[in-house]
Amino acid sequence: MSALLGEMERDALGEAFNIALGGAAASFADLVHEEVGITVPEVELLRRQDLAQRLSAASLPGLSERLCSITQSFHNVDESLRTETLLLFAEQGGLEIVRRMLGEVDMPLEQITEMEQDALGEIGNIIINSCMCTLSEIFESELIGSLPEVMQSSAADLFQDSEVGDMVLMARIGLSMSSQNVTGYVLFLMDMPSLDHVIAKVRHYFGLEAASGS
Repeated sequence: MSALLGEMERDALGEAFNIALGGAAASFADLVHEEVGITVPEVELLRRQDLAQRLSAASLPGLSERLCSITQSFHNVDESLRTETLLLFAEQGGLEIVRRMLGEVDMPLEQITEMEQDALGEIGNIIINSCMCTLSEIFESELIGSLPEVMQSSAADLFQDSEVGDMVLMARIGLSMSSQNVTGYVLFLMDMPSLDHVIAKVRHYFGLEAASGS
């Protein structure tokens, strides 16, 4: 495995996502009709099976066994970079945000409506595409994305249909509103060549090559 994500790369990506999500927070606030704060993302690199085990064990802050995920696939023009990007919430937290947007109350979680699915897709579209626009600048390449797909699943089933590689670049974000705090995760699933491409671009963009001795 050639890809390494050092402390400087994690900090640089965290700051890049922080800048990107500033605009997302403003758009998100318009949806939920109140001010929204987003914490500086904490970035981590891990294998997909390790993440699935941690999710199943509910060892990540704010997550439970049932999850809401919004997924989009992205690639650059020559497909040297391919990633599946997921925005992940605990089921309860994700649907509470949606029902605040839609003014719905007292609806059982299992009865998620088509309107709520669309609203979750809109939330994912705002947050994911804010991240991807910033990454496009870092990668100096247009990233072409699919339409968002919304689903509810257990942690064990989350990655079953993924066709992208074994590694996950994870950014944990905190969403704070006047009534609640919700922890979300932006996940990037990619194969090793894509991950090597990402890390090389991050090092170049933030001038980390000399500092890291590369």
